[in-house]
Amino acid sequence: MLNKEKTMEKIVALCKNRGFIYSGSEIYGGLANTWDYGPLGVELKNNVKRAWWKKFVQESKLNVGVDAAILMNPRVWEASGHVSTFNDPLIDCKACKSRFRADKLIEDYLSENPIEGAVVEAMKDEDMLEFVREHKTPCPNCGKFDFT
Repeated sequence: MLNKEKTMEKIVALCKNRGFIYSGSEIYGGLANTWDYGPLGVELKNNVKRAWWKKFVQESKLNVGVDAAILMNPRVWEASGHVSTFNDPLIDCKACKSRFRADKLIEDYLSENPIEGAVVEAMKDEDMLEFVREHKTPCPNCGKFDFT
């Protein structure tokens, strides 16, 4: 995992140096895990969006394009089950102030350190925090073991 981290750090550094991306709200101290697109980043993002749209919408007989509102009547969210069942178990690294989905953090850990019988989908929020602490799961950003 450290090699992946180093590679990602190099990619991010290159993208920042070339004007593709900048840390979100950087001039005000930044905001972890957010990015603003520079001139080249906007062009790249738009090219990817156009290529995706062409391939999966325009060239497909089975797909159509929809641009729906993000803000909706609360009854939509209730009817879909999002209000009663949706839960993203988040976990924060005290050392670098980064936030992660606990289930994703554990899945990544298990992909490199398989543990027989460990099933993330069966874990409750408390079980996930206990797993991270018990197995000293490292923070993907700083490598420390200090989560809340």
